[in-house]
Amino acid sequence: MNTQNLTPLTPQKDRQVHGWLSFFLFVVGFGAAITVVVSIANFSLDAYDTGAGAFLTYFIALIDIAYTLGIAGLAIYTILAFLHKRSNAVFLGKSYLVVIFLSNVLQLLGGDYDDYGLGSLSQIVRALILGVIWFVYLCLSEQVSDLFPKEERKILGRDKYIVGSLVLTPVILWGILLLAYLGSVSTPMDVSLGYGEYSDGTVVFCAPENALCEKTDTLDNVYHTLVMGDSIWGTVIGVYDTNTGEEYFKECVDSWRDTELDGYDFSVLDTHKEVINGSIMRMQSVKYETRPSLIWQFSILFSPETGKACIASLYSTTEETENIMNALMSSVRFK
Repeated sequence: MNTQNLTPLTPQKDRQVHGWLSFFLFVVGFGAAITVVVSIANFSLDAYDTGAGAFLTYFIALIDIAYTLGIAGLAIYTILAFLHKRSNAVFLGKSYLVVIFLSNVLQLLGGDYDDYGLGSLSQIVRALILGVIWFVYLCLSEQVSDLFPKEERKILGRDKYIVGSLVLTPVILWGILLLAYLGSVSTPMDVSLGYGEYSDGTVVFCAPENALCEKTDTLDNVYHTLVMGDSIWGTVIGVYDTNTGEEYFKECVDSWRDTELDGYDFSVLDTHKEVINGSIMRMQSVKYETRPSLIWQFSILFSPETGKACIASLYSTTEETENIMNALMSSVRFK
């Protein structure tokens, strides 16, 4: 390894990193540590499933893991460069901020953020603003100028490769996800509907007997609502999805549940997986202790052959929902 370019800069009167520069290094180290810990804690292959096959899922997961470890490595490399007064320190500090800034921008554009916490929209925007502030600080700080005179700063060849790979990785990853998404978008089904059948352009299903079925077309999606008297009502929608994992199903259940029922006691009556006409169905039944008691059945029927899925959510004040759900899912056609 050529260490000539890493020789400390010409001695200055004040050779100690202190004040805001010390705090900047703390932010770099702490931020990288949090990124790694959160990534490990939240790691799930289901999050990388694009519906394009297991190989792409593992490939994307591997890239994301390498990117996270790369950020941590760059953070350590940057901190050591500043502490040892190396000539490439300022370049590494600015590069680290650019990498984090670009990662947050792509996350913001992709809409992949949580309602709260580190991955929330407000937190991402805050990180973007702080990144700009710290970048300006490295450009204008007198301490940085004293410790690292511009005429003595250097950029090592390996620094360009390290930073370049970290800048390009999220762009490439985002591009892969975009291509996978575009590849999953298909034209609406062109099928002839039989008696009692309905279609949202993605799936075809037969409404339960005596059910009133109404189609709703919004800017985001198309779905059908079902009503049977005063005791049973629900929603049916077709989507493109191939993730049949149990953890993913739990996430879907949580996203579809009615938050207005959170204050009531409940019990899970049944959670199971079965195969219907060659398609995989997951279903969960929940009973809420309301007056009268309310039973919610949520089910997803996956078609590995077509990459589609049918989601059904039914509420009932009677015990008849299970048979209705099974009949509904058995009637679903994906092509």
